[in-house]
Amino acid sequence: MGFLFSVGSINFVKLIFLLTLLFYFATARASMAPRMYSIMAQVSGTINQNTDFNQSPIYNNKVSLEALYLVRDGPTFGGRYIIEARSEIESTAGQAYGPMAGYYSERGFFFLFTYDVFAKLGRWTNGEGFEVDLGWIEHIGHQIHVGAKYSYRNMRYKTDISDSTAEKKDIREYFPSFVVNYLF
Repeated sequence: MGFLFSVGSINFVKLIFLLTLLFYFATARASMAPRMYSIMAQVSGTINQNTDFNQSPIYNNKVSLEALYLVRDGPTFGGRYIIEARSEIESTAGQAYGPMAGYYSERGFFFLFTYDVFAKLGRWTNGEGFEVDLGWIEHIGHQIHVGAKYSYRNMRYKTDISDSTAEKKDIREYFPSFVVNYLF
């Protein structure tokens, strides 16, 4: 439990609240579109604020675009492209690509695992790492779904293009996202 208390501004109460909402939505009468197999485009976005060790605000924004082969109540796989912006010590922008796999239940609950490669963030390159997403989506009409997810992302950037003596940059974070899906 100590690790959860030390992650930025995400505290234990917020985590319990989000997990309660996810459980409620997963057990509610949510449903996926009636198709069993589809190609799905999923867009996720988040804006969150944390604080650094000096209690200065740090803003992180991420937008990801995923293309998935959806199997309702079965294994799902595809790939994603993520764009992110951060304001840590200085403003930085980054991107990453990666394969993903997971599971979408018929009730709308989903789990995804992504392994990002070729990641860069500001002056840092040669990055890789993983992200785990738990979420829920609701079919709102035609082929459109909306929902939310909660993610854990662990990235390691190995090369600093402006300082050859720099060792590495590790980023570990938890964050919520809003999700919009479209089934083709």
